[in-house]
Amino acid sequence: MIQNCRNALFARVSRVRRDERGVTLSELIVTIALMTMLLAMVMTIFITFTRTFADERSATSNTAGATVAMNELTRVIRAGTPIPKGPSLPNDPVFSYAAANQIVLQAYLDTDAADPEPVKVEFLITSDRTLVERRWTAIKSGGLFTFQPAVASERTVVRQISNGTTPVFRYFNASNIELEPPAGGQLTAAQRNAVAAVKISMTVQTDPSGRAKTASIENTVGIPNLDLSRIGIDR
Repeated sequence: MIQNCRNALFARVSRVRRDERGVTLSELIVTIALMTMLLAMVMTIFITFTRTFADERSATSNTAGATVAMNELTRVIRAGTPIPKGPSLPNDPVFSYAAANQIVLQAYLDTDAADPEPVKVEFLITSDRTLVERRWTAIKSGGLFTFQPAVASERTVVRQISNGTTPVFRYFNASNIELEPPAGGQLTAAQRNAVAAVKISMTVQTDPSGRAKTASIENTVGIPNLDLSRIGIDR
């Protein structure tokens, strides 16, 4: 269609060049109409291509963001470790807070260090659906660890986590039974002590128009440092 319009337009221009009498009003109107049609077709193709490219780029961004977030969550949770409080006291559990959109735990992340220290980490889904990571550094006294009260670092891991019906964090014991938070919204101390795995589910949509394909990712992360049998836990 575009080729036919272009040929007709060129033919009329060539005829005008050969005919010194110029063009009639009807010929001018037809020429303008053909040019308008050609311009409309070109603009339609350009807009369609631009929109498709933007949607594909947003879909790629969704996938990359979800992958980065899942890798960081998996790395930290898998390194979760109980912290000893003393010879006659029970260990601090891995999780000091556990809810559907927030998790706080202790973990040994720098295991290559000569004298590794634990770090306290919080992952929080904020009201604008942003995954934020906060960390607290350890204080060592008499061979035991506590944590600084002030936040040592804070960063945004990924934005625009969709507000779906599935919680971002779900908790399971060694028998693969889900530990559901009571009415208060967070696990009790007894439930936190029983957590053997965390199931992470998230869907990321960074495109404000919602046209781009979302990225949904799910993973069940065990905690090897608990020395619990993994039999029966989904992987």
